[in-house]
Amino acid sequence: MDNNLKINEIMTLSEVAGYLKLSEKTVLRMVHKDKIPCAKIASQWRFVRSVIDDWLISKMKVVPKNDLARVIESGSPIVPLSRLIKKDLIVMDIKPGTKNEVLEQLARPVLRNGTVHDASGFLEKLMHRERMATTAIGKGVAIPHMRNPRENPISGPALVIGICKAGTDFEALDKKKTYLFFFICTDSEVIHLRVMGKLAGLMRDEITVSRLIESNGRDVVLKIILEKEQDIMSQELLYES
Repeated sequence: MDNNLKINEIMTLSEVAGYLKLSEKTVLRMVHKDKIPCAKIASQWRFVRSVIDDWLISKMKVVPKNDLARVIESGSPIVPLSRLIKKDLIVMDIKPGTKNEVLEQLARPVLRNGTVHDASGFLEKLMHRERMATTAIGKGVAIPHMRNPRENPISGPALVIGICKAGTDFEALDKKKTYLFFFICTDSEVIHLRVMGKLAGLMRDEITVSRLIESNGRDVVLKIILEKEQDIMSQELLYES
């Protein structure tokens, strides 16, 4: 072990269990199966925080941003939604209105950066998809997108998040108002489908949906999604053990 290792880098079994949001019994099983890096010192198991961080990152398959599309397309079971979201793509103040008015507000962040040259045509394609069938999946959530991802001029992948505190009629399947919007921006069908699947699973958690709707800032939105993904990772580690 590095002689320069700081004392607060060393964690006990109890501390690493809390750090990973797992039970001590689960971590101990992982230790005995050599599934987690550790060392036995005077009959006690000890862990190094930085080593655990590196191990966890490797388990999450975190990669440089430029390689994100490749990882998603490769079939990785973990689609890091938090890596698709930028602060300037989060719209905290969607105003209630017609579908066209709501979509215009959602599209504004990607229209601003100059990637889309035909704004009216872009919005018309989104409306065309809505006329075929609503993208409001119910329980306050909608996932607007192009009918054919290849019509999207944005290579991405990127994810626009919109929050309408008052709620708006987006012709949801359950006939209730829609408060939370996820607008997928990518021209890759594979990425589109994988992100759609991940969002559908994430949004089944009504507590997460409520927290996002009630959030009061972009940093809070990012934190909620990151925490949820970490919880999912903890469950996957529990399953593996």
